[in-house]
Amino acid sequence: MKRILVLLLTLCAFNIAQAQNRAFTISYGDVTSDVEDTSVDATGWRVDLLFESFAKGGKLAHGLGIGWIETSADYTPVAQTFNYTLTSLPIYYAPKFIFGQKAFKGFIKGALGLHFSEYERKSTLGTVTADDTGFYGGVSVGASFAFNPKVFVNLEYEWDYLSNSYYKDESIESIILGIGFKM
Repeated sequence: MKRILVLLLTLCAFNIAQAQNRAFTISYGDVTSDVEDTSVDATGWRVDLLFESFAKGGKLAHGLGIGWIETSADYTPVAQTFNYTLTSLPIYYAPKFIFGQKAFKGFIKGALGLHFSEYERKSTLGTVTADDTGFYGGVSVGASFAFNPKVFVNLEYEWDYLSNSYYKDESIESIILGIGFKM
């Protein structure tokens, strides 16, 4: 599985290097995630950097992204409170289908890659921590508005799934606002 993902990321990097048009986007968003085996949602934030390539006037873009996601939650099942902190560093391939004309365009974007995560649970009895690596996949729907031929903004809703081998899997929902620059 890891070999396939590394191969996809390598092929994406070669595709970006040979593309006619390139864009760089930096995004920030609010995050809600499900903490498995609890009845609470963790909330937090995320930052993403996305480098995309596409043919001039093309409907399909190929991107390579890296991000930072941080969420936390408090859970009190009976008499003891647990504080959960989950942080993740996803690295992913992001294909994007673009539709629309001129300055306002819509898009559907995927995410396929790996994540490196840390899980921490604090309580009065002590602290439990774990580090893990796993599958990162997701899909988003959004819109883009170009202020001029070189600068644009994105607004998107994204759902992601992070699988872990040692601790809890997690799904993440995000509302993301980004600013991009075409090169």
